[in-house]
Amino acid sequence: MVEVLNAYPHSFPQVKALRSDLSNHAKPDTKSQERSSGLKTPVRTAPRPLRKRLAPKDRQRLIEDYLAGALQKDLATRYSIGLSSVKNVLREAGAKKYSARI
Repeated sequence: MVEVLNAYPHSFPQVKALRSDLSNHAKPDTKSQERSSGLKTPVRTAPRPLRKRLAPKDRQRLIEDYLAGALQKDLATRYSIGLSSVKNVLREAGAKKYSARI
């Protein structure tokens, strides 16, 4: 640190200001701790299983829509589930969309 200060003799006020800032950040903020002491921290819960998020009727409609030509990403948006969930439903049902090859 001394070498840096010697290399930049006019920077001492900046170094002093940085030290002061660092020492202020190192102190615990008691006011914010007092305010947040009564608040509970959010707890992450595991996502609900797909079978609970998507009713059997919706699952069947999703498969029918896919076979009718809907895109997987559009189905994910329409049924408010993730793209991987759409793919899982289709894979479990064995639904495959065949396109005509020329």
